Amino acid sequence: MTHYHFLDESGDPGLSGSAAASSHFALAMVQLPERAPLQELARVRQRFHFPASFEFKYHATKPRHKVAFFAAVRSIPFQVRAVVVDKSSLDNQFARMTGEGFAIEFITRLVMRASEIDVSEDVLVIDGATSASCRALRVRLSSECRRFGRVRPFAKIVGSDSQRDDGLQLADMIAGTVSHHVVGGAGSSYYETFASKVADLWVVTARRQ
Repeated sequence: MTHYHFLDESGDPGLSGSAAASSHFALAMVQLPERAPLQELARVRQRFHFPASFEFKYHATKPRHKVAFFAAVRSIPFQVRAVVVDKSSLDNQFARMTGEGFAIEFITRLVMRASEIDVSEDVLVIDGATSASCRALRVRLSSECRRFGRVRPFAKIVGSDSQRDDGLQLADMIAGTVSHHVVGGAGSSYYETFASKVADLWVVTARRQ
């Protein structure tokens, strides 16, 4: 049975060291049984009189709306795989990567941590991904699958606009929460609402990789 995996990030993948760059980069991949509007999100929009097109984004959502959001999604049958990278802990091999290459590398590593039983011939939907970046990720994943002799994880990799895709909005909210939970902040209370649905939380630091 085909499953859908929705991928979004928190922070930026840049390694320039500029003041505008984030210290950490997080990815969250949310697995759902289908790609369809989530009625739980529709009910939260209605409760707060948001338009039907309202987009939930972690860093723009008020705390009381986050509380309602995470309470509402408890009943959704989803599973989370996430990585949080402390960019200051990375060695020189990453310094030569572009931001896109850096993101592709950690998407690949996160996916390959999952077993073929959990992720195989599924569909991956990535927020804002271009055709070129989807193709580059597909090539990188194919190379790793040949290396380890495993079935490809995704039959299809596509980009999408989170404003029109509830699965991506759920992934955005979870990516921001996971990042704050690991780095330290208000995210931990929200994280506990879906902690039982987290199949993999990989934290990349100088001490733990």
